[in-house]
Amino acid sequence: MLAQDREDFETACFHFSLLLRPAFPEYDGDRIFRASEAYTNALFGMCAILDIPKSFAIETVEWFRYHAIRDDAYVKHLLEAHRVYLKRVVGNDRWYRELSGIYLTAVGLHDKHDKKVVRLGKDLMGLYYGIMFREKYGSNGN
Repeated sequence: MLAQDREDFETACFHFSLLLRPAFPEYDGDRIFRASEAYTNALFGMCAILDIPKSFAIETVEWFRYHAIRDDAYVKHLLEAHRVYLKRVVGNDRWYRELSGIYLTAVGLHDKHDKKVVRLGKDLMGLYYGIMFREKYGSNGN
C-alpha cells in the first residue's frame, strides 16, 4: 500500500525527498525534506481545489519517484496519472491510448536534455493538448 493511499503525509514527503536528494546534492536533508513537504502539499492541494481525484496525486508521486531512479516502472504511473487527468478534464478517456503515446514520448524527449529534441517534445505537447481540448470543446466545425 502506498503512503499516499494511507494518507501518510510524512512517508509521502520522504518518498519525494528520495527523488530530490540526488537531483539537488548541494542542499542538506532538512531543506530537501521541507521542499518535499511543499511539493506534496501543493500536489494534494491542487487536487482538492480543482476536484481532481486524489489518485492523480498518488500516481504523480509514484511516477516522479520511479522516474528519478531511472526505473521504467514510472511509465505505469505516468499513464495512470494521465488517465485520471484526462477523465477529469475531458469527462471521458476516449483518446486515452493515443494521447498516452504522445505524452510518454514528449516526456522521453524532455529527458534527452537536448534543446532541439526538447523542442520536439514541446511540439508534441501542443498536439496532445490540441486533441484533448478538441475532444472537450469540439473542433470548431472542421
